[in-house]
Amino acid sequence: MMEGRLRREQVRDAFKRRDHEEAVRLLRLQDPDVLHRYEADLLYYSICNGWLDVTRNLITNYHFDPLSKYNGRSYLFIAARGNHVDIINYLIKVCQVPGSYYDLSDVLHYVAEEGSLDVLKCMVMNINGHIMDEQYCNTYGRTVLHYAVKHIDVVKYLIEECNCNIMTRHQSGNTVLHDAASKGSLDVLKYLINTHHCNLMITNNSGQTILHRAVKHIDVVKYLVIECNCNVMATDTDKWTPLHYAVGWGTAEVVEYLLSTGNCDPLAKDKKGTTPLQLANKYNDTILAIFKKFGNIKISHPIDSYVNVLLVGNPGAGKSTLSHVINDTASFTLLGSFRNVKGVVPCTAGIIPYKLQHRTMGNIILHDFAGHSEYYSSHSAVIENLLQGSGGVFLIVVNILEKEAVKQLYQWLTVVRNEAQKALNQCRIIVIVSHVDEISNPIKRKRRKEELQEVILREKCDCVFLDCRKLGGSGVDSLLNNLSSACESIRSTSGRNLSLYCHEMYRILEERKENILTLFDVVSAAKDNDYVIPDNREDVLDVLGSLHSTGLISVHKIEDKVWVVVNKGILLTEVDGILFAPKTFKEHVDIASNTGIVSVSGLTRLFPEYDPDMLICFLKNMELCQELDPSFLRMTNLHQLAEEEEEEGGMERKGERLLFFPCLLSSDRSKTMTSQVYQFGWCLQCTREHHFFPPRYFHVLSLRLAFKFSLSKGNKELAEKLNRKCKFWSNGLQWFDGYGVKVLVEIIDESQCVLVMMSCEKGYSDNMVSLRRNVIGEVMSVYKESCPGLKVKALSIDPEELAYPVNTPRERTVYEVLDLLSAIKEGRPFLVSDKGHKEVKEILPDESLSDISNLSLLGGRDIKEVIEIPEEFNIVSANKLEPTIQKVKSDTNYIPTQISESDNDQQKDIDTHTCTINDKVQETHIANRLLDIRDLAVVLQELTSNQQFDYTDWHQLGLYLGLYERTLKAIEEDNRGKSKKCLMECISSWLKGEDGVRETRGGGSNWISLVAALDAMGEREVANDIRKKYL
Repeated sequence: MMEGRLRREQVRDAFKRRDHEEAVRLLRLQDPDVLHRYEADLLYYSICNGWLDVTRNLITNYHFDPLSKYNGRSYLFIAARGNHVDIINYLIKVCQVPGSYYDLSDVLHYVAEEGSLDVLKCMVMNINGHIMDEQYCNTYGRTVLHYAVKHIDVVKYLIEECNCNIMTRHQSGNTVLHDAASKGSLDVLKYLINTHHCNLMITNNSGQTILHRAVKHIDVVKYLVIECNCNVMATDTDKWTPLHYAVGWGTAEVVEYLLSTGNCDPLAKDKKGTTPLQLANKYNDTILAIFKKFGNIKISHPIDSYVNVLLVGNPGAGKSTLSHVINDTASFTLLGSFRNVKGVVPCTAGIIPYKLQHRTMGNIILHDFAGHSEYYSSHSAVIENLLQGSGGVFLIVVNILEKEAVKQLYQWLTVVRNEAQKALNQCRIIVIVSHVDEISNPIKRKRRKEELQEVILREKCDCVFLDCRKLGGSGVDSLLNNLSSACESIRSTSGRNLSLYCHEMYRILEERKENILTLFDVVSAAKDNDYVIPDNREDVLDVLGSLHSTGLISVHKIEDKVWVVVNKGILLTEVDGILFAPKTFKEHVDIASNTGIVSVSGLTRLFPEYDPDMLICFLKNMELCQELDPSFLRMTNLHQLAEEEEEEGGMERKGERLLFFPCLLSSDRSKTMTSQVYQFGWCLQCTREHHFFPPRYFHVLSLRLAFKFSLSKGNKELAEKLNRKCKFWSNGLQWFDGYGVKVLVEIIDESQCVLVMMSCEKGYSDNMVSLRRNVIGEVMSVYKESCPGLKVKALSIDPEELAYPVNTPRERTVYEVLDLLSAIKEGRPFLVSDKGHKEVKEILPDESLSDISNLSLLGGRDIKEVIEIPEEFNIVSANKLEPTIQKVKSDTNYIPTQISESDNDQQKDIDTHTCTINDKVQETHIANRLLDIRDLAVVLQELTSNQQFDYTDWHQLGLYLGLYERTLKAIEEDNRGKSKKCLMECISSWLKGEDGVRETRGGGSNWISLVAALDAMGEREVANDIRKKYL
């Protein structure tokens, strides 16, 4: 007996030591009928060790019972815990383990919770019945899928291979979504939501949403709020919000984030009247500190409430004096004081902003704009920039003593209405008539006031007559009341609700007391102090972008560099004020002479304290300049001007980075250009007496044309190939391309008309038609973007009256483009007007009239957006126009109707010709068909197949497709610069027709436009592949 016991102890020791060879040797020496009675634990050790041969031997030859348990656990569970698939397979198949459904459920739940996919697959393949059968739930109703929520591979297997029901609930009403959220399984959540489109608003028995269950996991909360737009104020049956739960669990980072959204109410009451703030006060000091900080910041830095007040008018109208009045009445009343305003400096340079907490108007940013015309273009750019995020209040100051006060008022109303129409939110306009007290004659004063009042009433503006030179002057109290009401109106409609992060960020910027910071400076400042801001760079940029939209700061980004301008007054006053200052100003610097060309080195010398890249970014963002390749200068008259400047001791330009500022170009049109004759003339004419194209319109148009037609650094290769010869002057430009076409674009008729004229060498008329489609498209695009409030009409100038210069097109024979399109649509060969009649083909001699939708006069716009064309309209009528005109020319004794009635044989020929044309139209239907968002996948596939198109070129492609720079910037910010996503959003915007691309590009969103854009970029291989397939 002693010997048997010794042998059993030796074999037990070998099993424990995991010595397989020794265990097998000693096992052969044991009595099969005795061993299982004395050493029952050997089966446990064998399974734990993963010894399949030994386990099989113990069960088969040594009579160990596989259905027994070890410390209450089945041997199947022990094998599963060790991840021994071969033993599990043996126990289930051969030994008929487990003995009960309870044991099997226990094992299934364990392996699912542990993520043991191989074990789970083995068990599923060897058991009968569906894995989600009722018997496999635990006592609380939790299924195998509920247990698996931490492991995406197991979840996918159970759903896709085992057909487990995603929406099965356990006893508390929780779905798999609820459990995944509570466990922090972000990848599982994304899979269920994106692949199986699960309902995020589903609630459990307590009314808890998925967000309620996620409050212990910040990454899940951010995903649900940002990506899935989950409601942060959703309540359960006890009226608890996710913020209540976050406070209850003490998850500080989730509390901070929910408050930072700006949409979460810390004072929301549950059924018992308890708020999240009260919970924090009762249970958690750390959480309470976050609430206090949030409240203090909101009170001390109420950035949500700032309103932009824009003060404009002619020099001497009294703007700066009025700005002093508003400043001086900010903190206390001075009404009733009739002393003159002191400290007013005449001739404001640029724009002077004042951030005020006014006692009656609240928080405002008052912008005092210089009144001199040299600043007008940059003023428009700044105003557009300020109004991107919210509305504003315009104060137009008009001096009643001026002889042309009415004209000045109309001019400023035109400018202001243009900018207000582009704003995202409502704007208010108040007209201030100054110097009323200086007209001593009551009759004359009444007459002058009535003249202005008539305009103001017609334009539906608020109006105040005052003497703004005195603090308590007549009308000042009325003005402040009106302004206060206007500011409150803007606040109430702005919809702005800035987050905690925005308030904290603004506090950082103010406390640093530096005017310009880099992104590194901002992040470093936040780390060194107790600030609540996001951790990663992208979220910090989002917060800065939100602040930028308020007008309080300015953010400029180029590649990986980011600058934050805390005090925009520096750029607006110093840079804008000096760079564009009139010659009579002491701030004036002759940096560009009359060429409009500024070297980066010259800019750096003028503003040595600022990063030149930041300055360039600031100026380019407002479309005030464009960087040019020096080789471009040699193709323009600017090169000659620059050489003259160098001869006079100007700066060196070889190897320089150069910027082109159209608003600094002051040279006149060359005398050699007079008495020229063109072959085509078109113009965009203002139809209202006091409307005009503002200076910024032509300056932006010049920059766009420079970029689009290869004058910019970005398209050097094409510029060199075409070898364009260009001439610029203050209100026009002319170039001759390498394809035999000369183009002129000019602002004429007291800025009420945009003139486009063209001519071409013999045999190159097709090139001229193609180019004028693009030029007209660009003219219309910039019009819709820069001055959409202007009422205009497009005119075609009679080909026999195209002698240049053209000062007033209305004095020549012109035809409305709408009338021409109607005639072509209806198949009328003659255009009849009060001046007589003329053949359409003679008016547009180089144009193919067979396809009305492709006429160059449309500038790439959709024909249906220009004139009304019923769906059933047959293109045959347009196709008939050309053969009919030919018939008229061959036989002048007949009018068109006589031809169709009297000459059936010839009419048959015409109809045959028409059918031929219609066949061609059908062939090109695919090419001309407008694409829409449903074609997104196809377009992306064509672009990116075989890695032909570089994702990083998405921005340039967007510009060539006609999307605005600001749209592309928004895409880049929304997608955090990820090129692939940016390309997708860019193409989506184009397909949706955003930014009027269907009005400004050849036919709109179609294959033709895409191929043309790719060609212009130099992406010939991609363009050719698409051309072969679709065109």
